[in-house]
Amino acid sequence: MPILLSIGIAYILALGSGRLCAAIGLPRVTGYLMVGLAAGPSLGSLGLPALITQKQLHSLVPLHDVILGLIVFTIGGSFSLRAVRKMGMKRFRISAVEIGLTGLFVAFGTFAAGASPLTAGFLAVMAITTAPAATQMVLREYQSEGSLTDTILPLIGVNNLVAIIAFIMLKNSVLSDKATFSMALVQILGPFVLGTFVGMVVAIMDQRLTRQVERQILVLGSATVIAGMAAILDISAMLATLIAGTVAVNASPYGKRILKELTAIDYPLYVLFFIMAGAALHLESLGHMGIIGMAYVVMRLIGKFFGCRIGAFWADDSQTIKSWLGPAMLAQAGLAIGLAEVLAREWPGPGAKIQTVILASVVVFEGLGPLFTRTALVNAGEVTVLNLISQRSRVGYGEGLIQVLNQFENALGISTAAGRRGPAEILVGHIMRRNVEVISNRAPFDEVLKALGHSRYDRLPVVNDQNELVGVIKYADIANTLFDPNLRNLVVADDIATNVRLMLTPEDSLEKAMAALKNYPNDAYLLVVEQSNPKALVGIVRHNDLLSAHIRDLK
Repeated sequence: MPILLSIGIAYILALGSGRLCAAIGLPRVTGYLMVGLAAGPSLGSLGLPALITQKQLHSLVPLHDVILGLIVFTIGGSFSLRAVRKMGMKRFRISAVEIGLTGLFVAFGTFAAGASPLTAGFLAVMAITTAPAATQMVLREYQSEGSLTDTILPLIGVNNLVAIIAFIMLKNSVLSDKATFSMALVQILGPFVLGTFVGMVVAIMDQRLTRQVERQILVLGSATVIAGMAAILDISAMLATLIAGTVAVNASPYGKRILKELTAIDYPLYVLFFIMAGAALHLESLGHMGIIGMAYVVMRLIGKFFGCRIGAFWADDSQTIKSWLGPAMLAQAGLAIGLAEVLAREWPGPGAKIQTVILASVVVFEGLGPLFTRTALVNAGEVTVLNLISQRSRVGYGEGLIQVLNQFENALGISTAAGRRGPAEILVGHIMRRNVEVISNRAPFDEVLKALGHSRYDRLPVVNDQNELVGVIKYADIANTLFDPNLRNLVVADDIATNVRLMLTPEDSLEKAMAALKNYPNDAYLLVVEQSNPKALVGIVRHNDLLSAHIRDLK
């Protein structure tokens, strides 16, 4: 079968599979992976016809690498150095504990299961990696927003950065008889030099290019150039692209504009990426993973869960991060497979066994990872109900056919149809976000100032010891105290909190919320409280969510 026909059929199947998964509460990316798995050579090895053959899959490798480059460039762009300065060492503490415990658990677990110390060491390094693509797709699908969402992508970048460097150092120190310090240095510093150069070029060109499509071409071309240069220089393309994204976004005066514009074209490419990723999964490897493979899977699960939780306690982070960061960091795919492939090539025998373990574990983690990420985001309150229920189709096939025929009759000027049925009413409870940043009414002024500096909004709700809403603090409320050093040591949050001018309830209609938007256009968000208890804060409604819901309601 021609490769274009295979890809076209896979795209159509992915559309249906993605919608089916969304309808039953699974991430769409799971559907895309399942289509790839069903269409790929893995099922062909079981005697079933393959829609995408191994030869076709191999011919798509350059396209796969370019799309992965776009994903990693976006991950790099999530590293805002300004945000890092504000947060201090909090996120790095979480990352250090999570990386350390995951590596230790996997190393000791696989060693106890019968692996050699060196094999256990390589498996520990690979366990650190986290798949950026699947995680990012889930974040985008559900339009999540909040502290957990802001934490996930940077930590994935740190994980992969550490894993690549650790792998290079371990491989060059134990698998070669030559003096390899200089080789290891080149393989570590090379991606930094290449990524920094390309990132600076992108930042400069970002200012000169005037059209959105030109900047999209720039990023696509940059990711392709890095992939090609990395192959020539035998360095990590993923590490170089990660650095390029970080440099480009932080050096450009326009910040993340170029990443936002990239979202207009990248989703269909990402769908193809996951079709290819699913086709590359090896189901048969599950039967060969053995005790070492099972130990790897179990220990990586434990390491990620407890590593993130303990790290969040050490960093004194929020309960949301403590509870739900671990489940959101489980996906594993491309980088681990790539490292295992290098190891199998350079360390025949033991390397091939490690590759079998990794290929089998990727089937598990790439299947469970997106589902755990979705669960974490929903339970963290960073996904609105509307974004969950809107995954379902607004009309059935029969109703859709009638509307299409009516519209065609309209175009011909012969329509006799009555007006269409309007959508179901949207309530505030459908569009509010439950993860609300609050501050205690007893917090000293400097803590208030720090909290506002870290917040994504220009105001913070204030609650008492019973978690009851007592007011809100805005930047304008702290101006006088900020410049009076005599007051700073005396004032607490309760002293500068002001009354909330308007509060909504989850049962309020979209029309009431839109009216509030007109009355208070300068408020970044509106507070939502229980209808029976106005002091019980249950969420916030952002202006952007209100406007998006209103536009959707009009369709």
